Amino acid sequence: MSEFLRVPPEQMRHEAAQLHSIAQELKNTHQNAHGQMADLLAGFGETESGSFLRTRLEQWEDETHSHYQHLTTHADNRRRVASTFDAADRLDAAGFAGTAGEGDA
Repeated sequence: MSEFLRVPPEQMRHEAAQLHSIAQELKNTHQNAHGQMADLLAGFGETESGSFLRTRLEQWEDETHSHYQHLTTHADNRRRVASTFDAADRLDAAGFAGTAGEGDA
């Protein structure tokens, strides 16, 4: 673990998993709501209000996709950072192990 940042990679991975779970729940819940809204819109036919609501539904779907992408990007970044911390720790450990005894001769 980085002594400077003091961020355990396990914590980063746990947060990444939580963010992925939240993103998936958001996506599923909104898809369900959007589907119900689309079914409801069928009753409006080609009216002006139906057209407005269809446009608004498209905007909501775009916003949902954007929020989902935002959350999954943060989750992926946390996972990537955790792997980077692990790799840095391994390199540091290997570097210290490789220098043991050097300069003692």
